Amino acid sequence: MIRIVLSLVILLVTITSCDYVDSFFVKKPKKIDFTLVDEYPIFPSCDSIATLEYRENCFEKTASMYLETDLLLHEFVTPLSSSEALLVHIKVDREGFVSFHSIESSVKGKEINPELKEVIIESIGNFPKLIPAKKRGNTVQSLYMIPLYIVE
Repeated sequence: MIRIVLSLVILLVTITSCDYVDSFFVKKPKKIDFTLVDEYPIFPSCDSIATLEYRENCFEKTASMYLETDLLLHEFVTPLSSSEALLVHIKVDREGFVSFHSIESSVKGKEINPELKEVIIESIGNFPKLIPAKKRGNTVQSLYMIPLYIVE
């Protein structure tokens, strides 16, 4: 009888080795997708919007509105082609301050009008302080692209 019990214990210990037990009882943490945020940066005017999707949409529209308002105040000497689009990359830091990151043109190899670029940089510098993006409850720095379409 003791031999049978001892054999069962040895068999049980062998079956429940560390690797086998770990796979059942130890949960591995999920990988964090650092390319996505849980909460987008929030402009003061978007603060009352409840869902993430609407806040993202409000963020994009408000950022575009700020840029468009400032660009309409200027006339540029060398107009861009009417089919051109610009991608303006902005950075929102952990404190909610917005800064210019980069700009790219839809036309490969074409230089961006320096005067236009300066107005965009100045406009971004005038953005209000935002509530920064969050990932797992922590404020994080984030980068965003704002498309600008040039129409003559």
